[in-house]
Amino acid sequence: MKPITPESLYDLITLDDVQVSPDGRYVAFTRTQADPSSNDYRRAIWIKDLSKPNAPARPLTAGPKDRAPRWSPDGAHLAFIAERGDKPQVFVLPMRMPGEARSITAHPNGVSAFAWSPDSRQIAFIARMRADECEEEDKRRRDDAPRQPKDPWAIKREKEQKQHEEAMRADPRVIARVPYRTGTAFIEDRYDHLYVVALSEPDAESPAPQAARLTPDDSAANFGPPAWSADGQTIYSTYTRDPDSGELFRYVDIVRFAVESTERCFARQPLAGYSCFTPLPSPDGRWLAFERSLDDPAAYQPATLAIAPLRDDGTVEMDAAIDLTEALDRSLGAFDWSPDGRFLYFTLNKDGAVNLWRARVPRSSRSRRVVVEPLTDAALEINSFDVLPDGRAAFIASAPNDPSALYLLDKAQRIRRLYQPNARFLAEHAVGRVQALRYRSDEHTIYGWVVLPPDFDPAKQYPLVVQMHGGPHVMWGPATRSMWHEFQTMASAGYAVFYCNPRGSDGYGNAFWHANRGDWGDGPMRDVLRGVDFVVARGYVDRKRMYLTGGSYAGYLTAWIIGKDHRFAAACAQRGVYNLLSMRNTTDVPFFNDREAGGITPWDDPQALWRMSPIALAPQMRTPLLIEHSEQDYRVPIEQAEQLFQALRLQRKEVVFIRWPREGHDLSRSGEPRHRVERIRRMIEWFNAHVRPQP
Repeated sequence: MKPITPESLYDLITLDDVQVSPDGRYVAFTRTQADPSSNDYRRAIWIKDLSKPNAPARPLTAGPKDRAPRWSPDGAHLAFIAERGDKPQVFVLPMRMPGEARSITAHPNGVSAFAWSPDSRQIAFIARMRADECEEEDKRRRDDAPRQPKDPWAIKREKEQKQHEEAMRADPRVIARVPYRTGTAFIEDRYDHLYVVALSEPDAESPAPQAARLTPDDSAANFGPPAWSADGQTIYSTYTRDPDSGELFRYVDIVRFAVESTERCFARQPLAGYSCFTPLPSPDGRWLAFERSLDDPAAYQPATLAIAPLRDDGTVEMDAAIDLTEALDRSLGAFDWSPDGRFLYFTLNKDGAVNLWRARVPRSSRSRRVVVEPLTDAALEINSFDVLPDGRAAFIASAPNDPSALYLLDKAQRIRRLYQPNARFLAEHAVGRVQALRYRSDEHTIYGWVVLPPDFDPAKQYPLVVQMHGGPHVMWGPATRSMWHEFQTMASAGYAVFYCNPRGSDGYGNAFWHANRGDWGDGPMRDVLRGVDFVVARGYVDRKRMYLTGGSYAGYLTAWIIGKDHRFAAACAQRGVYNLLSMRNTTDVPFFNDREAGGITPWDDPQALWRMSPIALAPQMRTPLLIEHSEQDYRVPIEQAEQLFQALRLQRKEVVFIRWPREGHDLSRSGEPRHRVERIRRMIEWFNAHVRPQP
């Protein structure tokens, strides 16, 4: 059997975004694979015929950058987002007759999300615009000049002119709002706006149909993805309650638009005390489902699933909202309606697994009785699902021994695998076994796992890599897809890999979620180190070769631990937070630190924040440290790594700093493939080069 290596990233395939056709016969999904030649990812839409269980899945589009398949409600078309030119646009592919996919949007800034109208005649979509671009768009519409097809020369000239204007506009950049950058780019005062475009008859000589913007020109925050009412008269979205607060990603209300209105206005549908996201009307038009979280200025709160009655005019009775999952005391994942509107299906983060559940919708708003039931109970991480008309469900999930596959859940709640894209890879490569652990730390029960080397022999001793997750409100488990390749690569390199969900992790209830508030360091450190002791006591760990790593919040925890504990031969701190004082006013989520640190700002008690910062422990750090950070990380800016590196180097400590160009906070999950391969290779080389000397 072959070992799994960093380069195995190019051989692994992941599936996403499963969508069932209205008649329940087909499922479409996105298939992704890293491409070494382009140093990018190839994405295409694939399809599986459920009426022919033994027929293979097949490609529906050629890619290379196709995603987000969505069936029209009448089943006649499949729409998806593709990059066939400069910007991503919505393409529509006929499904009942031969034909090529054609673009029905031509937005100059590209499209990020869309939804079909119930009659299959229109598509609502989201695109980014500045206020001046909105004004220019309105001017062109008022002029009402007939649009003529453009020749390639004119298109090229317009593109170059736009690029020139963008470069000049950002020289210099003038910043007046926060956040002003996120992901790997500056916001540039562009925010998500909502459009509607009609589906026209195919005509190769005509330009794409003209889209109508529903949102006002002066938007200073993002509108969320659209959702149509059952009668097609209303579109629901979300909008930041106070765009000037600096909380662009919080304090969000549901809003509604009258599709036929020409007023470019929206009506808020607030729920007192809550932020509400992801509105989704029921197919029968009776309910609006949405996720909600408490507006707690002191701490972040996990989301739950709620429904509220819909009136005939499209307004929402938010005061009559019913919470469907609060009593489960676990965090909501994705959700969707059954086609008949009788059930809401949802995924739940629970005890290290993400499984599928179902809630029966009350017969009326007067009935408050909620009935929920688990539909799967397995060591899975369900990443996407959709419901068939007969109550079955198709889903994509990772498993301990398979990073991504397509499954079907039948009416008897039996799981059958429909498509395993990595079958050949798994047959040829040795996969390390995942072993579950459970132990006590203070008053908490901690769930953990060990990935054992494929040739594991309990009589031998192995080096140990301790992996820690970020967030801090994240949950790992035996089937965590984002870490499958990295964990298995380290196991194939001869390491036992231990990881756990310390206090503050998601998936174990509200009290556990908040158990690290104001205590990012010592409490979670005890949870991790007691897990290390638990594993070491089993006798197969070489104590001289133990290593520690983690990213984001876990980069913080890596630095914190090596400032207080010296058992590890080497460590790697990735994209970490090291100085809470400077982090607060350089990140794109400035209030995150305030809430996580117990409500303290740099002006309240700077000494307290300094004492909670790992960089304060730099004089006590003596573990050889590899620091890695992305240069365009605007969530945890690279100044955090620069400070820690310089502090340690000036004290003549053993430290190396790797800066990743063009990358952001998600390097390990979605960065350039070559960087992802190189990152894992360098970590393993760093660990291989260090053995803790005898005390």
